[in-house]
Amino acid sequence: MENQTSPAPNPAPPRAEREGGAALPGGAPPPSVPEDLLVLAGAGALPRLVLQGARAVGVKRLGALGIKGTTPSSTLALADWSARTPLSSLAQFRERVREAGFRHAILAGQVNPLSFFRAAFDPELREILASMGVHNAHTIYGRLIAEVEALGAKVLPSSLFLGAHIPRPGLLTKRALTAEEEADLAYGSKLALAVCDLDVGQTVVVKDGVALAVEGFDGTNATIRRGGRIARRGAMVVKVAKHGHDMRFDIPAVGLKTLKVMRKAHCTALAVQAGRTVFVDLPAVVAEADRRGIAIVAFDSGLPPAPVLNAEC
Repeated sequence: MENQTSPAPNPAPPRAEREGGAALPGGAPPPSVPEDLLVLAGAGALPRLVLQGARAVGVKRLGALGIKGTTPSSTLALADWSARTPLSSLAQFRERVREAGFRHAILAGQVNPLSFFRAAFDPELREILASMGVHNAHTIYGRLIAEVEALGAKVLPSSLFLGAHIPRPGLLTKRALTAEEEADLAYGSKLALAVCDLDVGQTVVVKDGVALAVEGFDGTNATIRRGGRIARRGAMVVKVAKHGHDMRFDIPAVGLKTLKVMRKAHCTALAVQAGRTVFVDLPAVVAEADRRGIAIVAFDSGLPPAPVLNAEC
């Protein structure tokens, strides 16, 4: 973890550009398009977006390795090669990765955290998990990346083909933040980053300068519900990635489900880091927020953006 103080979010421009991604940190040229890509696919829409984005920029051979009982067939159908493996067996996972023969890989999609407590893991996986001590995204996915790279596939940033889904700084919705919400953004962004730097969670819910809910093992949606119950109405949701976040996994993501949970919890504003947050179907999210009167802002945290190959998918 980098030991540094979080910069205050910069004021948002009147309206952000709704498409496009950030350049690589330091103005460095983007990496070349890989010839092949194996997407290690969990649940949700992100694996689909990665596969579509990779196909659009010219990746010649695409693979998708899904999780049995988790990854939908519609996602696997987008790849040239696909298979499923059980979450519980490291040996079968290795076998499938070797069989696929890809030189590049990306992690995308959700895995139910409860699976790490309820799955009947094989002895090797049980031993690995027991040896970790601390179990969070960085320890678990970091070990998974080490396994994949030991099999000869370089793991790339999950954001690489998602530039069109990562907003630049600014207001995304018709409704701007109120003065009270602006104050909550200034407080909530610092709080969220401090919590995230401890590898606890990425999301906080605040209102009137009070921390109402902090994300833990229960995840973003449960955190929004908890905060909404306390606030009753008018709370702000802030979601961030930590200092030095490893963009190969667990990039903050929001979508229509996030908006649905916020609406039911009577939360009125959402703030995310510009260039470091993926929106699943950004136009639909913004349209729904406008319809519900929810303000969404992508604020400039001063931290490096997630790497992207280009801004179009």
